[in-house]
This record gives sequence, structure tokens and C-alpha cells, in this order.
Amino acid sequence: MDGFIELGRFLFEQLLNWKFYIVGAYPKGPLGGLALNIILAVITIFIGFFIAVLFGLGRTSARKYIHYPCSAYIDTVRSTPLLMILFWFYFLLPVAGFRLPVLWSAVVALSVYASAYMAEIVRAGFLAVPKGQMEAALSSGMSRLQALMNIILPQAFRMMIPSFVSFFNSHFKNTSVVYIVGIVELINSGIIISQRQPNRIFAVYIFMGLLFWIVCYTLSYFSRKLEKKLGILDYESYKPEIYREDLVLVPLPKAVKRLMVTQK
Repeated sequence: MDGFIELGRFLFEQLLNWKFYIVGAYPKGPLGGLALNIILAVITIFIGFFIAVLFGLGRTSARKYIHYPCSAYIDTVRSTPLLMILFWFYFLLPVAGFRLPVLWSAVVALSVYASAYMAEIVRAGFLAVPKGQMEAALSSGMSRLQALMNIILPQAFRMMIPSFVSFFNSHFKNTSVVYIVGIVELINSGIIISQRQPNRIFAVYIFMGLLFWIVCYTLSYFSRKLEKKLGILDYESYKPEIYREDLVLVPLPKAVKRLMVTQK
């Protein structure tokens, strides 16, 4: 019991360092902490989205000289760990004569990584639109480009929103990898604090995990609200008491079924 009380006291002490956790040394130094993680996630998702649209649509092309390079890019990046991609841009670009600041090396690496995963989301959303939509648009006198821009892509992007929000949640956590090249985001902020207070290291890592959880849970909450507002998914399916009997591998006892029906 004393150990839990002491841990609680250590966690409360971390609140005194809240500013360093959130913004790093800013305004006396560069921006860091949790704010930098969020900014990196937003910027790289934004850049990666435009790359993803090109490669995602390119992978659906029937022209082999477009399809194969796009597929090779997507499969290569998706098969490579993010840390390795970060090292490529941090260590190899200077060798090739391209010198980028460390922060921009991280931005490029995260953008490339995000673009490959979002390209598959774009491809899946694009292919999910029924073929009859394109045929109907062409029969109404539209060109293929007009049908793509005005009919197909708006429907596809609407179906992509849940996957994009889910990926952003995951990508936000991926930004913590940049601590390895010395960028002072949340993980590095916590490491700096733990070096000042070695006997508080356990509380420091719990506090960092709590901050990541708050941001990720908030994103998940608002993504469900967005999906409900757009009518993309049945919001009732998020309720744990709702079940599909046809998907149950082992038949439920009758007493359990009656209980679940009364709860509805």
C-alpha cells in the first residue's frame, strides 16, 4: 500500500513539469513535447495524403507502367520499419549530398511512411464505389475526368474517413519514433525529466503514457461522433450489448439470449 501511495505522489509531482511535457523548452527554446508530436502527425498526414491519392489511384490503373511503380513504392514502404525509413533520410541523404535539418528529415520520413499506408486506404475506397456509378456518369454525358472528380472521388473519400481517422490515431503514436534522432518530442522530454529525477523514472513513463492515451482516446471519441454525423457506419454497432447471432461461432444458451434481448 505504501508503494502505491508513493507512486501516486510521484505522479502528482510530474504535474509540476506539465509545461515541459506539453511544449518542451518553448518559448525560451524550440517547440517540443506533446505539441510537437501533434504537429508532426498533422503535417505529415497532410503531405502524405496528396502523395497517397496519386499512388493509390495509380495502383488501380490498367496501364502497367503506372501500376507497377506505384505498387512497388507502396509495398516497399509498407514492408520497411518506420525506424529504418527514418534512418534512410537522416543518415543516407547527407551522404548523397542532400542535407536536411533533423526535423525536416523526420517530416519527410513520416510523410513517406504515411503516404504508403494511406494509398491503400485510397485504393480500397476508390474500388468500393460501385462500377455503375461511373457508367451512369458517362451515360449522362460526363467525361471520365469529370465523373472521377464529381461522382467517384466524393463518394470514395466519404467512405475513407473512418480509416483515415483510425490511421491518424496510429500515426500520432508513430511520431514518438523521432526521439531516436534527438528531436525533443514527448518521449525525449520524459527522458530528460527522468535523468533529472532518476528515482521517478517509473512515474515519468506512466505520465507520458497517460498523455498519449488522452490524445488517442479523444481522437477515437470524436471519430465515432463524426461517423455518426456523416451516417457512414451504424453507431449502434459500437455498443457492446449489440451482437450478431449469425457471427457467433458457438451458439449462445437460450437464457443468455433472453437476457441480452431484455437489455436491448
